[in-house]
Amino acid sequence: MGLEQTIGEGSTAKVIVMDDRTVAKQFFDRVSHSSIDNEYLKSKAVMHSGLPVPAVLKKMIHNGQTALLYERINGSPLTQKLSKQPWTAIHLINQMANLQVLMHDKEIFGLPQQVDIMQQKITLVNELSEAEKCFIAEHLSKLSTGKSLCHGDFHPDNILLCDRGPVIIDWADASEGNRLADLARTLVILNYGGMHSGMKPFKLNAVLYVRNLLAHKYLRSYRRSFHFSLDSLKEWMLPVTAARLSENLPDQEKERLVMLVKQHLENVALK
Repeated sequence: MGLEQTIGEGSTAKVIVMDDRTVAKQFFDRVSHSSIDNEYLKSKAVMHSGLPVPAVLKKMIHNGQTALLYERINGSPLTQKLSKQPWTAIHLINQMANLQVLMHDKEIFGLPQQVDIMQQKITLVNELSEAEKCFIAEHLSKLSTGKSLCHGDFHPDNILLCDRGPVIIDWADASEGNRLADLARTLVILNYGGMHSGMKPFKLNAVLYVRNLLAHKYLRSYRRSFHFSLDSLKEWMLPVTAARLSENLPDQEKERLVMLVKQHLENVALK
């Protein structure tokens, strides 16, 4: 097809433009059929929630591989606007926080349990000892589960800005769980996500300062719409940060997260 072009690629799939109205998320062979089926069902359920999300149209075979056909959203990631128009950062952060609150106010039954997903990820982390992973798993088992719709990977790259407003994409990790755990992951990504090696110390410290400022503004904005104690959020930082270590991350980010996990372990152990 002459119109086909790849507009994005991740660890499990690439997104191909089919025509002016649709895109295909074409999965790599290593992705199981059950995982694809789960994403299709999640996307269908979220589509009927009333949230601003792309419509999922059907499962199909494209170029010999399994794909999901989605509505094409003609927009750009929120990250791109943050980069090109930094003076709009506060407005964008507020908009993103309000969107996450709106999502967390939804309940969709039948989704995987957030805690189960987190527990599984923690077992896969290579940077922590078995004793540390057992301690984190025990801590996680004591936290309240919740029934909120949680995205599982809510960050600026997964929000597209278009004429109809912001649209949330990539629901592969959606779950039913505690909104504060989902918020904690967003804050961790805002602070450290995608940090690449090779940055000089001065630039690294400047980037960390700006990211910390944005994450702080984000947290304040979220709490204006949904109030909670900061201590209840801190309870989630240890398991959420540890679970993220199971993912394919840049070395610099992984090193930072390992240090954070060690700090959180000390803080929790002292209680």
